[in-house]
Amino acid sequence: MWEYQDTEDLIYVFLIPLICIPGLVAATASAYVFFKIRSSSLEVLLFGLSLFDVAVLGCSLTMYPSLNQCKKAEEGEDPNPFVCHFFWKTTIATYPFAQIAQAGSVWTCVAVTVDRFVAVSFPIKKRIWCTPMTSTITLCALTGFCILYKFPAFFELELNAMGVLSQTSLRSSPTYQLYYNVFAYSIVMLVLPWTIIIILNFIVILRVREAYGRRCHLAKHSLRRSVRRRDDAERRCTIMAVVMISLFFFLNPPSLINHLIEAIMPPDRQPFRERIPISNLLVCINSASNILIYCVFNRKFRRTIGGLLGIAIPENERRGVLERAGSFVITGFAVRMMASQWKQRSNNGSLKSNQTRFGDVSTPLEGETLLGIPT
Repeated sequence: MWEYQDTEDLIYVFLIPLICIPGLVAATASAYVFFKIRSSSLEVLLFGLSLFDVAVLGCSLTMYPSLNQCKKAEEGEDPNPFVCHFFWKTTIATYPFAQIAQAGSVWTCVAVTVDRFVAVSFPIKKRIWCTPMTSTITLCALTGFCILYKFPAFFELELNAMGVLSQTSLRSSPTYQLYYNVFAYSIVMLVLPWTIIIILNFIVILRVREAYGRRCHLAKHSLRRSVRRRDDAERRCTIMAVVMISLFFFLNPPSLINHLIEAIMPPDRQPFRERIPISNLLVCINSASNILIYCVFNRKFRRTIGGLLGIAIPENERRGVLERAGSFVITGFAVRMMASQWKQRSNNGSLKSNQTRFGDVSTPLEGETLLGIPT
């Protein structure tokens, strides 16, 4: 019969190393590429997010497999005191850094959401408000805030007189658990960041939908090729950010909720113990998979990563199948609106039969940010 220990063995011994090792390499490569090409505010923020991914994956790879083997050693199933000493001594350092990295990931995603909201809502002001310098300052401020907020985590664990990892009096304090791990955590890590992410991403998706209407309305106009390429790059960055935040939204909350459950309920009353290794696995999957999103939606990233691997990618490459599919997932519901508007115009005789074909709709006027998908 399948038991909790079997789930923990599968996830901690096999799946987490399988995901974290290549994910750690991928996140390191992403950080290097974004540091090299950091010409926009979004790329600077993604550089910071990649560094947090490296920290999350590295700490997970250090803690969870050794935790599993140490538990078996303590139960006498697989005596190996070296594994326990490794886990006890490394977790003293990796646990607080993992907490800081997780908080940094959450708030960097908030910064990415705000960056894209400004880009789609205030395209002219974006050039002033969203620059690499402002993103660097934002990233440094968020990192400093997360270090200060998670600083108590350095005093939650200690090695006792026997050298065994144990909780400190601070972590065991009911007052600390109530005010810091419940109230403060709920506000700083759940309510505030996720409210901002949900509301602003909803607005961004609506702006993407409205872009289709603008493209139909401005079908008679044409733009210089350089303007079209700039708007197309801006659109792809927006869709990339929405896809990345959406993945983060679905994979990270279980781990955050687990933190609250552990703070509120004693271990013997906590429901569905399998949720702990599963939520830890989901966090690792999220941190390891971001490079796939970057490769699908960011041409500059693809060319740079291709150069690192010795793969030549043409400068004038066309959008790949995955990029088209990803874009359609985010804004595909707007296609019906565009088709309906076209049909209505045709019925009203506003467009002649020899005018521009449906597939040749041009881009908006200069000064407006293109968020729609080229047909």
